[in-house]
Amino acid sequence: MAGPPTISASPPDRDGLRSLSAAEISARVNAGEVSALEVVESHLAAAADAAEHLHVFITLCPERAIDRARQGLSGPLAGVPLLPKDMFDTAGVRTTRGSGVFRDRVPHRTAWAVERLEAAGAVVIGKANQHEFAWGVTSQNPHYGNVVNPVHPDLTPGGSSGGDAAALAARLCALGLATDTGGSIRLPSACCETVGFKPSWGSVDVAGCFPLAPSFDTIGPMARTVRDCALAFSVLVDQPVPEPRLRGLTVGLLELLPEQDRLESLGARLVDCRLPEPDADLSIVMQVESAITHRNLYPRLRDGYGEDVRAKLDAGRAISAIDYHEAKLALRRWRRRTQTEIDVDLLVSPTLGIPVPAADAYEPSIRDQLGRNTRPFNYLGWPAIAIGNLQIAGRNDQVVLAAALAWEAAGASR
Repeated sequence: MAGPPTISASPPDRDGLRSLSAAEISARVNAGEVSALEVVESHLAAAADAAEHLHVFITLCPERAIDRARQGLSGPLAGVPLLPKDMFDTAGVRTTRGSGVFRDRVPHRTAWAVERLEAAGAVVIGKANQHEFAWGVTSQNPHYGNVVNPVHPDLTPGGSSGGDAAALAARLCALGLATDTGGSIRLPSACCETVGFKPSWGSVDVAGCFPLAPSFDTIGPMARTVRDCALAFSVLVDQPVPEPRLRGLTVGLLELLPEQDRLESLGARLVDCRLPEPDADLSIVMQVESAITHRNLYPRLRDGYGEDVRAKLDAGRAISAIDYHEAKLALRRWRRRTQTEIDVDLLVSPTLGIPVPAADAYEPSIRDQLGRNTRPFNYLGWPAIAIGNLQIAGRNDQVVLAAALAWEAAGASR
């Protein structure tokens, strides 16, 4: 019988294993070139060293991870160290949703998307820190510490999935699983120079993931490469990874980009494009839905919430029924207009609406502008991928991923 789980002090080729992509890890584990245990131990050792100063984890679960890695894993994600955002339930592992309200909560079931990735061979090594209840763009967390951007320590890691992006950038995991309601996957991917894919709304089952605003909530992968995001998404939706393709596609430029010459060199036809302006503030829908999500918790448990989220919930609860109704109607009209007025295969823009803010930026002062390029695709329900500060969006998951894979294959990814 195997002894108690331990973390080796010096796993074989520790730094080398941590530099591998998820696709490379699974290929080597499946080929028997390296064991899942070696891969997981190397990441756990580095995670333990970095946990205190980067604040990227809310919980680490080394015993669970090592037990699983010892089982002998196979599949498209065999041995890949996975870090779910702490919005996802994980059986037997604390799931706080980034809040003091659920500091001691340990669920009995695992979220559908986590189970799906684990069934493909991935290994959960812990739970990622985040903006409280996934509502914010900085991952400043009053309960578990502010996530530190390992690439630019003086700048924000972005949010709300900042722990995942920072852990990927620091090579503490090979794959993240996160939520995106207004940019929460893509903003931190841009800030930390990684990759994050927000699929089309409804394409990935949200069971076992705590909601924010259900009309916009989306689950997607985060990684260091487009290929890894495409691989994880293929597992989540049981579809093949698409072939890279940009040639022959019409790409709408939402603003001038330094990357547009490269896009043309890859065969894309570029045209200037603008999304139509909605005739109401669509963020009202998100604010009210978020307040409704928390209605059985807030304000009853107000003292367990951080000041930032309290202010947002108070504002959402103060919105009138008429204003909410009008915003919902405006959202429907805007979606119809966009379907008929936008006649391109893809839309590209910077991921971030402004340069990466300082680490100590006041979140309410930067929230709207930082996410101005990401929110529209949550409102539309369209897929969008952030390759660093380049965002590629469209109507179809496979078309967006194919274009991003072509971009990466040409050597343009971060």
